[in-house]
Amino acid sequence: MKKQLIATLFCSFVFVSNIFSQDFELTGIRYLNYPATGGNDFSVQEFGAFLNIPNKLKNDKTILVNGLFYGQVRMNDLENHIPTLEQELVLHSVSYRFTFIHKFNEKWALVGVLEPTLASDFESSLSSDDFVLQSTAMVSKTISPKLNLGAGLIYTTRFGSPRVIPVMPIKFKSNKHRINAMLPTKILYAYEAKPNLDIGIKATINGANFNITGFSNQTDDVNKINYTRANIGPVVYYKPKKIITLELTGGISTNRRYNSVLANDDVIETTLPTQAFFNFGLVIKPDLNK
Repeated sequence: MKKQLIATLFCSFVFVSNIFSQDFELTGIRYLNYPATGGNDFSVQEFGAFLNIPNKLKNDKTILVNGLFYGQVRMNDLENHIPTLEQELVLHSVSYRFTFIHKFNEKWALVGVLEPTLASDFESSLSSDDFVLQSTAMVSKTISPKLNLGAGLIYTTRFGSPRVIPVMPIKFKSNKHRINAMLPTKILYAYEAKPNLDIGIKATINGANFNITGFSNQTDDVNKINYTRANIGPVVYYKPKKIITLELTGGISTNRRYNSVLANDDVIETTLPTQAFFNFGLVIKPDLNK
């Protein structure tokens, strides 16, 4: 029974990884730090944890993935860069992700994602303002054993406020080189320096939209905080074990926007200077090279 379960999970991992523009990750944690430096006394820390469980149906063409995600953002504003922000603000995001993947044939596949998300400071009772339903719909085509391309739409808060954007997943691998991308939100190039060591460069755009309570700019209550940032820099993936990956990234964070949305829907826009960042991640994912 145990061997059968492991075999089923492994087949599911291969199925998902071949379709998505990234290697499938079972579980892990990530921490990002944007430290205050020089004349900038605004610092941000991000923490995330996730778990994905895939299940391959008996038709051998369909995969269902159930995922749980938790994220935390801590903002420390010592010089009041955001006029509505106390010295420290702790924001939380909790989401469940249901992914449907159907393979029509050896080349074409359909991917659908529903991700109900709660994003709030959780300082008061939950309301509809704390909830957003993010979603994805896209098709993927295997062009060759080296290349997989796709196209679709996502409804996401990655750019701060919820919006619909077109996306293009790309997965390319040739010898020791690989490219994983979900344009326009992510692109990764990596080179296999050793069997257990990849080095490369990574660029991502990310953000979120949080409902908050208890803040005022002296004229109106603040209902939401939304932010976006673009990170780019070198990345190192080290595998001390076949299924364990340590991820280290550093570089610069630019286009950093933190907006306060008032109760009357007016927006106080705050643009922060380009800042250094570093990221550490510990991820469990299957070894697909067995």
